[in-house]
Amino acid sequence: MGDYRYIEYEVRDAVALLRWNRPDARNALLPEMTDEAGEALSRAASDADVRAVVLTGAGEAFSAGADLKALGQSDRLGRSAIVGHERGRHGTARTKQLLELPKPTIAAVHGAVAGMSCAWALACDVIVASRDARFHFGFVRVGFVTDCGTSWLLVRRVGIGQAKRLALTGDPVDGAEALRIGLCDELVDGGTDVERALALGKRIAEQPPLAVQNVKRVLEFAGRASFDDAAELEAWTQGALGETADHQEAVRAFVEKRTPRFSGS
Repeated sequence: MGDYRYIEYEVRDAVALLRWNRPDARNALLPEMTDEAGEALSRAASDADVRAVVLTGAGEAFSAGADLKALGQSDRLGRSAIVGHERGRHGTARTKQLLELPKPTIAAVHGAVAGMSCAWALACDVIVASRDARFHFGFVRVGFVTDCGTSWLLVRRVGIGQAKRLALTGDPVDGAEALRIGLCDELVDGGTDVERALALGKRIAEQPPLAVQNVKRVLEFAGRASFDDAAELEAWTQGALGETADHQEAVRAFVEKRTPRFSGS
């Protein structure tokens, strides 16, 4: 399961499974947890045998967000703006690492998905939510704004109007509403979110690795670029991929009516 205190890490069928492992506290996040998760993400990124990543939580919750008990300790409550900024940047760095991971990422969420853990889920490429999932953007209720890049991620997911509604009220969003407004991509029965995410990850892992990485890169770029710039990147990328062994193998396998064997080259 990996040499970590607060997370579990394992690889199944070329899919790395990263699981918050503090179930007694509903996986409330500590700085040490996000640091360990960052180490595991780096491990997955550098492992040629890993072709997709699933992020989830042990027990009944994905994560209850930042540990408010720790936040209420005397050395943290009433902290200076500078210290607050530094802590915020620490969380943002981990979100950015997940967002920019070269391999596809899938969040399998259930139970509470709260506070800063929302940024982790939203930074994933695909979100599979259990019907019992409850997204909580309740920062305003404790006198805060969204953090760890959640504002940017949430607007990109659901649009400015829905993002304002969720952040201004702090009202929870259940699985059905999350699917309706685009906060998640699939809704599954309780207890099956991890299973579905792993199956989806395995399906992605079966595709040519270089093509998968570049599909993610091209789409991320397209979300922020003009049509001309997006089309130009597509053309250059398509040209480069045409020279790869995996592309040639895919074509030969199609012609020969057999299953392709991809090498990632």
